[in-house]
Amino acid sequence: MKPFITDACKDGRCTLPFQFEGVERERLEHMLVGNCIVAYALPDGHSLEGAWQCRFILADGGILEFSSACTVVDGWQEVGSLNIRCIRGEADLKGDIFKSILVGRFCIDAVECLIYEDPSVYSECGVILYDFLGRELIIAAGVSPGAVSIKAPFSDEHFSPEFPLDNYCRIAL
Repeated sequence: MKPFITDACKDGRCTLPFQFEGVERERLEHMLVGNCIVAYALPDGHSLEGAWQCRFILADGGILEFSSACTVVDGWQEVGSLNIRCIRGEADLKGDIFKSILVGRFCIDAVECLIYEDPSVYSECGVILYDFLGRELIIAAGVSPGAVSIKAPFSDEHFSPEFPLDNYCRIAL
C-alpha cells in the first residue's frame, strides 16, 4: 500500500479515499458482517494506541490489515486516510514480525466509515465495526503519519486518532 498519496488534490479540495488490496470496497461489508475477530496482531513493540500496521484475524481464517497513508493537503497540514488489505493464505505472511494476541470473539454485526471533512479535504480515515451488543471497534488513522490507532472493547489502551473523535462523521460503507 502507498504510505503517501501525492495526487489527491483537484479543484482546491483533496479527496483521500480508502486504499484497498485483496478485497473490493463493495465486498468488504459482506466479508465482515457475520464474521468474528478472534485475535489481533501487531509488529513487536507496537500497541493498539499507535501501530504502523494492525491485523485482525477472523474466525473464517481471513486476515484484515490496516495501515494509513499520509497526504499533505494544505501547506504543512497532513491528513491520514486508511489502507485496508485482506490477506488470504500463509504465503502472504512469510517473514512476518507480528505478535498475535487472542481476544474474546468480537462478532461483527455492522460496518461504518469514519470520515474527516473540512473545506480543503475529504478523507476516509477510519472504519467502525459494531458487534451484536452495539459495542464499537474503531480503527482510525493515528497521530503519527502512517500509523493507526484502535479503540476496542478488549483493550484499555489509549485511543489516539489523528483528530478528536467529535470532528469525524460516520457514514455507511
